[in-house]
Amino acid sequence: MKLVGYTKDNKENSFKEPVYADSKGVKFTHVVDNRHNITAFKLADLNENEIQKLYLSKKFTVGSKGALVFVGKENYLHYNSAPDAIEEIIHYLNDHSSLDNVNGVLDQSMLLKNRIFSDHFVVDNFVVKMNPDEEQITLSFDFPSPKKETQSKKDTKETGNEVVVNKKESPIPDDKEAIFSNAIKQLNSVDMNFELKLKLRAEERRSKLKTFNYQFKLNQNSSKPKKANE
Repeated sequence: MKLVGYTKDNKENSFKEPVYADSKGVKFTHVVDNRHNITAFKLADLNENEIQKLYLSKKFTVGSKGALVFVGKENYLHYNSAPDAIEEIIHYLNDHSSLDNVNGVLDQSMLLKNRIFSDHFVVDNFVVKMNPDEEQITLSFDFPSPKKETQSKKDTKETGNEVVVNKKESPIPDDKEAIFSNAIKQLNSVDMNFELKLKLRAEERRSKLKTFNYQFKLNQNSSKPKKANE
């Protein structure tokens, strides 16, 4: 389905009902759950003069977030899939605080935003999206690069004419401290399929190896000046 318009009415500064169409041009409206996920498309019993036409090439399917269409003052129009549209609509309302009933519409928008993002939560550096109906979890994450100052600390002390350098290196995180292990522990109340657990553990091993290689190279580079002095 693609978004092809919205139902007409004369009320400005309000959300409109999106109208979709299939490849044959048959019109539909959507049914959404309390997270604004599309649960079904229903045939739209609408005449052409009841639909304001527009077009969005993005595809909408059952299970995806539904579309949002908002019409403001002076021909302002914003439409997109709900997660992409809601922030822009809220910015518009905040920038036009003189609009009639702006507080009511802004409250409606904030409630709608909470619904749209209610299936997202953050676990440490992970952004997790749950789809409980299909028992699936999508994880997206990004590892911060190791900080140089936390990798090697040097204490120096003088003994006669000699300078003794003691290196204190940050230990490689063990299994109990690994990021992925912590994430798995915090997600233990969520049903994860076996394939996802394997992927998490594989990423954990790659992360530990990457950290180990980084520290190994750092140690090699720090020992070269010492050998040169000898």
